[in-house]
Amino acid sequence: MAAGSDAVASEHGVPTFPVQATLTQVSGLLESLDLSSLSAAELVEVVTGWQQAASMVAAHQAAAISEVMARRTPMGDFVTDELACAMVTTTASVEVLVGRAAGIHAHPSLGDALLAGFIDVRKVDVILDGTLALGLGDARDRLVAEATEVARGLTPTQLVRWLRRHVLMIDPRVAEKRRKAAREDRGVELAWANDSMARLIAFLPAEDAVAAFTVIDALAGTSDDTCAGRTIHQRRADAFADIFGSIIDTQHTPGGDPVPQRHGQRAALHVTAAATTLLGLDELPGELAGYGPIPASVVRVLAQDATWRRIFTDPATGTFLGCGSRTYRPGADLTRTVQTRDVTCTYPGCRQPAMRTELDHVIPYDPTRAGEQQTTEANLHALCKRHHQAKTKKIWNVKRDRATGNTVWTSPLGITYYRSPIPVHISPKLLDPTKHRKPPPTYDGDPPF
Repeated sequence: MAAGSDAVASEHGVPTFPVQATLTQVSGLLESLDLSSLSAAELVEVVTGWQQAASMVAAHQAAAISEVMARRTPMGDFVTDELACAMVTTTASVEVLVGRAAGIHAHPSLGDALLAGFIDVRKVDVILDGTLALGLGDARDRLVAEATEVARGLTPTQLVRWLRRHVLMIDPRVAEKRRKAAREDRGVELAWANDSMARLIAFLPAEDAVAAFTVIDALAGTSDDTCAGRTIHQRRADAFADIFGSIIDTQHTPGGDPVPQRHGQRAALHVTAAATTLLGLDELPGELAGYGPIPASVVRVLAQDATWRRIFTDPATGTFLGCGSRTYRPGADLTRTVQTRDVTCTYPGCRQPAMRTELDHVIPYDPTRAGEQQTTEANLHALCKRHHQAKTKKIWNVKRDRATGNTVWTSPLGITYYRSPIPVHISPKLLDPTKHRKPPPTYDGDPPF
């Protein structure tokens, strides 16, 4: 291995990383080491060495992404979708890689530092994001080059502050430019967490965020007897949740306006669970649309004041078969049936909940034929707006295998991907009637079925 002049090898041949070498040489050396024989100091160098290898891998991947993005292929504007399918990841994750690759291609010194292992991908992203407000041009090029050098001795957090200060020195108007640009990115997203928890993340202008927090803090209170036993953080969380719980219950905003409906359905939580679970006969998990599996105890709490609808599943697999029409309130039966069956957008890897998608005809709608022959559960599926557009433009082709329930997608390159049906609420392993059972209670009411 051709190590840099400042790389000093230990008695076991562990150099001081980063070293001047190829990815193959770095990974080969690291893999050859017997970790159990190394000292603590040597192990620290091994960890640092793998960090160099990871940076080198990222640099090679970025080069490959830049190459495929530069070519004119049948994929057109849906290259990221093809990559997401091939990597079995989300389009959003691929778009991060594509943005990084574009930045590295535009600033070769950044790519060289990453390939040499002098900086990692997090610092690359910090530099690209931190200089974005300067736009394209010499000013940004010079700052990226300088930041690439100083980044070797700074943590990512320190690097962020260094960039902010230097950007403001280069362009005093940048604060206003960045404020306007950042405002365009405002939004709210739901992030899943373990243990039946989730994070609702709001990215807002500072004044709006402070206003919201001020109200939540006031609602949380500090002296009410009902606050006993709860921390201030818990009280704020409860106050925040109560605002939206009240809106769902009343179907009106705080200003008195009705909450808009989607696909003819009111805003509501959608939970799928076994009737035996609702009756307390077992503890099988349910499925909260837009989130995923939730414990039986939560299912029963949500079901106490809910509209129930019968759903038929294959007893061997849990796969959706059909949806009963009987409920205590009228609804958009076909829409609800398709949304319940598909769970999410049917494009491979897309996680957009079906309730927030559009319904699409698998076989395109033919206006010369009777609508009731085409707008059926078998010929409809849920697609988010992006993947609906890709299918409509025939960039991607799709069909449904009725025997398996698979949605079969063919990419612009002719590669086929499958999206299998999602079991509605239970695993086949949980269907053993001798398990999970409790003595049946007396029940004389109306359905559940």
